[in-house]
Amino acid sequence: MSNRKSTTTNKYDGAIKTFPFAEDAERRQPINIQNMQNVLLIWLDSNIDETNVNCQNTIKQLRRAIKDIKTFTDGDQCLEFIQTIVNKKACMVISGSLGEHIVPRVHNMSQIDSIFIFCNNQNHHEQWATDWSKIKGVFTDITSICEALKKAAHQCEQNAITMSFVGTNKKLDQLDPSFMYTHIIKEILLSIKFEQKHIQDYNNYCRDVFVDDEEEMVHIKQFEDEYHDEPPIFWYSCDMFLYPMINRALRVLDGDIITRMGFFIGDLHRNIEQLDTEQYAGKTAADT
Repeated sequence: MSNRKSTTTNKYDGAIKTFPFAEDAERRQPINIQNMQNVLLIWLDSNIDETNVNCQNTIKQLRRAIKDIKTFTDGDQCLEFIQTIVNKKACMVISGSLGEHIVPRVHNMSQIDSIFIFCNNQNHHEQWATDWSKIKGVFTDITSICEALKKAAHQCEQNAITMSFVGTNKKLDQLDPSFMYTHIIKEILLSIKFEQKHIQDYNNYCRDVFVDDEEEMVHIKQFEDEYHDEPPIFWYSCDMFLYPMINRALRVLDGDIITRMGFFIGDLHRNIEQLDTEQYAGKTAADT
């Protein structure tokens, strides 16, 4: 167990005062759950009734897999919405009764990552579903479809991570602007002395974001109580809010989220550098 503190010092220390951290919930900007993941869930079923208790429970369970959910009862409206999606991938849950007609229309849309058929007659719908590669299964119960959605969402998050390799002779004016912005942001964050109050502010922010998500509220409490007891790479690899939130923020250069997570980005960077140094030292020792 390590007893770490988020500390780095130099000329950028004063920059932390300009970061958009709010001191209380009343002063925070409206929070959009859509900014927390690189994937959203579209549920299309003509029988959806969000005033119905059973439907509400189904949505609650689906949200444990993917936070951002859009529901539709009309196929055309659903298709129109899909065409507006940018910077995200969508997983679709489609009822069996609509599936045969809708899947051929959405299958080749670049926004659609995967499709899940939710029905009462599994054998019937499996016969046609095998013709479409994006269909990941035909399901008759909410538990199994949620497990499949979790795996699909995790894969979407991994696929959203980009890597840039820059040659040593590459000129700065030839680099992609987004790469340069990310590099500059990283250098600034690594130069700031973050304090416990910034970690606490982030925890409070997450509580506002996930106020209706019991599972994530438990994760937030765990992160708050045990952050300094585990290395940053441990938290980054956990199946919780942190991984998708930081990946999306860095990918779309969301300044608000990046600054709120600055303490963690810095700690994670130093942790990865340390692991790389240890691995290199171990390899060198083994070769001698």
